[in-house]
Amino acid sequence: METFETSATVESQGEVHIAGVPFPPGTQVEVTIHAKGEPAASGGQHSAQLVHQLCAALDKGRNSQSVGPLRREELYDRNCLH
Repeated sequence: METFETSATVESQGEVHIAGVPFPPGTQVEVTIHAKGEPAASGGQHSAQLVHQLCAALDKGRNSQSVGPLRREELYDRNCLH
Protein backbone atom coordinates (compact mmCIF):
# COMPACT_ATOMS: atom_id res chain seq x y z
CA MET A 1 0.00 0.00 0.00
CA GLU A 2 1.40 3.37 -1.03
CA THR A 3 1.40 6.04 1.68
CA PHE A 4 1.56 9.80 1.45
CA GLU A 5 2.22 12.09 4.40
CA THR A 6 1.69 15.82 4.55
CA SER A 7 0.62 18.48 7.00
CA ALA A 8 -2.18 21.02 6.83
CA THR A 9 -3.74 23.71 8.97
CA VAL A 10 -7.33 23.60 10.14
CA GLU A 11 -9.15 26.49 8.53
CA SER A 12 -12.33 28.28 9.53
CA GLN A 13 -15.28 26.07 10.38
CA GLY A 14 -12.95 23.10 10.95
CA GLU A 15 -12.07 22.58 7.29
CA VAL A 16 -8.86 20.92 6.12
CA HIS A 17 -7.85 21.01 2.44
CA ILE A 18 -5.16 18.73 1.03
CA ALA A 19 -3.87 19.30 -2.49
CA GLY A 20 -1.33 17.45 -4.62
CA VAL A 21 -1.95 13.90 -3.44
CA PRO A 22 -0.22 11.30 -5.64
CA PHE A 23 -3.34 9.17 -6.27
CA PRO A 24 -5.48 9.14 -9.39
CA PRO A 25 -9.01 10.60 -9.20
CA GLY A 26 -11.55 8.11 -7.86
CA THR A 27 -9.07 6.24 -5.63
CA GLN A 28 -10.48 5.49 -2.19
CA VAL A 29 -8.09 6.59 0.55
CA GLU A 30 -8.02 6.36 4.32
CA VAL A 31 -7.49 9.64 6.15
CA THR A 32 -6.24 9.91 9.74
CA ILE A 33 -5.86 13.29 11.39
CA HIS A 34 -4.02 14.06 14.62
CA ALA A 35 -2.59 17.23 16.12
CA LYS A 36 0.99 17.84 15.02
CA GLY A 37 2.22 19.20 18.35
CA GLU A 38 0.98 19.52 21.88
CA PRO A 39 1.58 22.39 24.29
CA ALA A 40 4.82 22.04 26.26
CA ALA A 41 3.02 21.45 29.57
CA SER A 42 1.09 18.40 28.43
CA GLY A 43 3.96 17.17 26.23
CA GLY A 44 6.34 17.21 29.20
CA GLN A 45 3.88 15.31 31.33
CA HIS A 46 3.37 12.75 28.56
CA SER A 47 7.15 12.29 28.20
CA ALA A 48 7.54 11.79 31.93
CA GLN A 49 4.81 9.15 31.87
CA LEU A 50 6.55 7.30 29.02
CA VAL A 51 9.87 7.35 30.89
CA HIS A 52 8.15 6.00 34.00
CA GLN A 53 6.55 3.16 31.99
CA LEU A 54 9.89 2.31 30.38
CA CYS A 55 11.69 2.18 33.73
CA ALA A 56 8.93 -0.01 35.18
CA ALA A 57 9.23 -2.42 32.25
CA LEU A 58 13.02 -2.57 32.59
CA ASP A 59 12.69 -3.19 36.33
CA LYS A 60 10.43 -6.20 35.67
CA GLY A 61 12.59 -7.59 32.85
CA ARG A 62 15.00 -9.72 34.85
CA ASN A 63 16.17 -13.30 34.40
CA SER A 64 14.52 -15.46 37.01
CA GLN A 65 16.47 -18.63 36.20
CA SER A 66 20.17 -19.29 36.00
CA VAL A 67 21.74 -19.94 32.62
CA GLY A 68 23.80 -22.71 34.17
CA PRO A 69 27.51 -23.07 34.77
CA LEU A 70 29.82 -21.12 32.50
CA ARG A 71 32.89 -23.21 31.73
CA ARG A 72 35.60 -21.51 29.73
CA GLU A 73 36.43 -24.62 27.68
CA GLU A 74 32.78 -24.96 26.62
CA LEU A 75 32.44 -21.29 25.79
CA TYR A 76 35.42 -21.36 23.46
CA ASP A 77 34.82 -24.80 21.96
CA ARG A 78 34.26 -24.00 18.30
CA ASN A 79 34.00 -27.60 17.12
CA CYS A 80 30.50 -28.25 18.40
CA LEU A 81 27.17 -26.49 18.04
CA HIS A 82 25.19 -25.54 21.12
